[in-house]
Amino acid sequence: MSTIGVIALLMGTSFAQDAAPSKEMRQGKQGKHQTMLQELPGLTENQKAQIKDIREESREKMEPQREEMKKLRAKMMELKSAENPDQEQINRLIDEQAKLKAQMEKTRTASELKVRELLTPEQRKVFDAQQKEKMQKREKSMSEKKTMMKAQ
Repeated sequence: MSTIGVIALLMGTSFAQDAAPSKEMRQGKQGKHQTMLQELPGLTENQKAQIKDIREESREKMEPQREEMKKLRAKMMELKSAENPDQEQINRLIDEQAKLKAQMEKTRTASELKVRELLTPEQRKVFDAQQKEKMQKREKSMSEKKTMMKAQ
């Protein structure tokens, strides 16, 4: 029984890590975006307003996608923990998640490109450097997670 309890605890924590970001986390990210914007040289009030509109539009477009992803994750947990898990049904959910992730990435990328179009060449250099740094941090974080998973 204790072994089952430990397994359930480990599975629960691993699924918790996969959960959609909380409102507080998203607000923290918005704060980072604001900081990144402030680092752009010579950003005008008009540019700031346009960027804010682009991000808000993107956020609104992605909200239904986030909700759908939550539903898919919940369904996935339900299927995986069933007495006799249906691998085909699980695989279909995985495919749905992959499509949804692709749609969300396309929305994010379109938003970034719209913002980039508003910038001067000097501002683009800083923006591109910020994006590269963000990607490197994400890759480092993923690498650290893999290392931690192997250690377990």
